[in-house]
Amino acid sequence: MIQNDIIRLIVIEESANDAEVILNRLRKARFPIRPKHIEDDEDLQDALAQQEWDLIITVPRIGDPEIYELTATTVCEIVKTAKQDIPIVVITEEMDGQVIAEALAAGAKQVVPDSPETCLQTVVGLELENLAERRKRRQLEQLYKDSQKHNKMLLETSRDAIAYVHDGMHIHANPSYLDMFGYKKLEDMEGVPIMDLVAMNDQANFKEFMRDFMADTKEEERNINLEGLKSNNKRFKFKMEVSHARYDSEPCIQVIIRDQSQSEELERQLKEVSRRDQLTGLFNRQHFLALLEKALAKAMAEHVRSVLLYVMIDDFVSIRDRVGVGGADPVIQNIGKLLKKVGDGGSVARFNDSAFTILIPDKDVKYAGALAQKICKAVESQVTEIGDQTLVATCSVGIALVLASSATPQGVLSDAHAACTEMQRKGGNGFNVYKAVVSKAGADKEHKNSDVAKLIETAFDENRLSLRFQPIVSLHDETQAIYEVFLRMQDSEGQPVPTADLFNAAEQANMVTDLDKWVLKESLAKIAEKEKQGEPTHLFIKLSDQSIRDESVLLFIRKLLKAAQVPGDRVIVEISESSAISQVKLAKAFMTALKSMNCQSALEHFGTGLNYETTLRHLPVDYVKIDSSFTKGLGGSENAENQKAIEDIVKKTHELGMKTIAEAVEDANSLTVLWSCEVDFAQGHYIQEPIDDLIFDFSDEE
Repeated sequence: MIQNDIIRLIVIEESANDAEVILNRLRKARFPIRPKHIEDDEDLQDALAQQEWDLIITVPRIGDPEIYELTATTVCEIVKTAKQDIPIVVITEEMDGQVIAEALAAGAKQVVPDSPETCLQTVVGLELENLAERRKRRQLEQLYKDSQKHNKMLLETSRDAIAYVHDGMHIHANPSYLDMFGYKKLEDMEGVPIMDLVAMNDQANFKEFMRDFMADTKEEERNINLEGLKSNNKRFKFKMEVSHARYDSEPCIQVIIRDQSQSEELERQLKEVSRRDQLTGLFNRQHFLALLEKALAKAMAEHVRSVLLYVMIDDFVSIRDRVGVGGADPVIQNIGKLLKKVGDGGSVARFNDSAFTILIPDKDVKYAGALAQKICKAVESQVTEIGDQTLVATCSVGIALVLASSATPQGVLSDAHAACTEMQRKGGNGFNVYKAVVSKAGADKEHKNSDVAKLIETAFDENRLSLRFQPIVSLHDETQAIYEVFLRMQDSEGQPVPTADLFNAAEQANMVTDLDKWVLKESLAKIAEKEKQGEPTHLFIKLSDQSIRDESVLLFIRKLLKAAQVPGDRVIVEISESSAISQVKLAKAFMTALKSMNCQSALEHFGTGLNYETTLRHLPVDYVKIDSSFTKGLGGSENAENQKAIEDIVKKTHELGMKTIAEAVEDANSLTVLWSCEVDFAQGHYIQEPIDDLIFDFSDEE
C-alpha cells in the first residue's frame, strides 16, 4: 500500500455529496483513504503544491461550460505541469468513445463506468499497485546510480591497478593501471589489446589461462603470474587477477594487476576490508550486489536458481528513538552475528541501516522458508543489553528467487523487499514469499462467495459461529469493563473462515442481518451473565448497512433487552462512518431509536470523511472510534500530521459531549501520544488481542 497504508486521494466532483458516493465504494473495499474534495483548478494546484498525492478520481467535467468548467483533460494537464506521478482515474456515466479517447490521450490511466459494481475498486487497486512499483523502481534506480558513482570513485582513487576488458580490448583503466604500464591518458590505453601488455614468452600461457577462465562455468576469480611489458618495453613481474564483471551495464572482464614487489597478504587484507561492512563485519552492499549479479548471470546461463532473503528489523525507528543512534549499533551487531551463524553458509550482507540480505545458491523457496522461520525465532530470542536497558527485537523476512526473468539484481531485490514489507504490514516477526500472480476474478470469486454463503447457512445449526472480545481500556483512570465484539466462523473441517470473505459472501447472499442478529443475541446473553455475577459489562456490537435499513432489527434489540433484563446502556451499537454518511437520515433515526431504549451508539473508522464536523452535528452518537490510519505508529516524529488530526477530532467531539476511542494501538509510544491528545479510550493488539471470554482485568491497566 501507499504511504504507511494511507491512500492520499483527490476526488473531483460537482459536490461533496457526490464525492462521498465514490469514497464509500472505496471504504467498502477497505481502502484506507485520506480524501480531499476539489471543485476547481486553483484548489487542485494548491493541493498539488502542499503535499504528495497517491490518486486522483475525477468525472469528465464539472461546472457550467458557459461560466466555468473543469475537465478531466485540464486535470491531466495540471498534474503534468506539476511534474508529479499521480494516476488519474476518470469515472463516467456514459462510456462514450470520444470521452475515453480524450481522457487517455491527455494522460489518464483508466476510464471506468459510474456503477455500483466493483470496477472502480479493482482499477484503483491496480493503479495503486502500479504506483507503488514505480516509486520502488525509482528508489532502486537511484540507489543503483549512487552505487555506480561510488564504485567509479573508488575505482579512480584505488591504489590497485584495475582495468576492464571486452573482447580482449581495454575499455577502461584507472590511473594506477595506466601508471603501472607507462600510459599517461586513458585515451592512449583504450583499444589496446591486453595481450600487448604481456611479454612474448608468457603469451602462450596467458592464452591458455584465458581459455580456461572463459570456459569455467563457476565464474570464480582466477589469477596467474606473468611477465609484463610497459609502453617503453621495460619488463616487470606481476600477478594478474581476472573475474567476470559489468562496466556501464555491459558484461566484461575485470583485470587487477598486482606488482609482485607488494605484500600479497596486505593486498588480500585490503581487498577483504573493501568488501566488508565496518560495523558488523558482514559483506557490504556493493559486494553483495556483485554477488547477486553473478547469481543472476548463472540463472540466465545455466538456469540454476538461487534464493534471496531480505531481513528487516521490525520497528527499527522506535528502537533507534529509544536508545539513540549509537545505542542501536549493538542491536545491529548482534543480529549480524546471529545471521552469520544461522545463515547456513549463504552470503550474508548488511544492506542498509536496518536490513540484511542473504544469498543462498542452488536452493528453493521451501528451504528458504524453513531458514527464514529459524531466523525469526533466533532474532526474537536474542536479548541485547544497552547500558541499563534490555532490548528484544524482531524481524521480517522477504524471500525471492533469483530467476533469469528477473533481468536485473534490482528486480530481485525489489521482489524480496516487497515481500518483506508485506510481512511487516501484517505485523512482522515472520516471513513472506514473493509471488508473481495473475489476479483471478469473475467465476472464481463467485464460487468462493457461494461456498462461504453455504457455510453461513449451516453454521447456525452446526455451532460453527463464535464470538471474540477485545477490551477497550480507559486512558484516564476509569475501570469499567468495556469490550468490542468480533464474529468468527469455522468451516466444516474446523478451519477459520477469513472475516473479509465471511462478510463479503454474507452481503452477496443478503445474510448479514442474520449474522448481526446472532451476534446481538449471544452478546446480550453474555451481558446478562455478567450482570448476575455483579460485574457490569459494556459491549460494542458492530451492525451492517443492511441491519440499519432493516426495521426488524430495532424491534429485535428491544425484545432482547426485555428478555435479558439488562440496562440498555450496556449495549453500544457501532456503525461505520462511511455507512452513516451515505444514509444520514436513516442513521440518525436508528440512533435516536437506540437512545429511546437507553442504548448507546458509536461511529467506527472515524475521520476519513470529507467533513466529519458536519457528520457529528447531525448524528447523536456517544462514542467516536478514530480510524486506525491515524493511530498506527504515532510515536515517530514523521507522524506529526496524524497527531494534529487526532487532537482536532478530540477537541471537536469533546465539545459535543462525545467520547473518543483510538483503534488499532500497536505500541507503548502511541499510547503515550494518545494520552497527551486527551483521547478517552484505547483498543488494539498491543493492549490485548481478541479473547474467547470476558476475562480481562481492567483494574490492572495503568
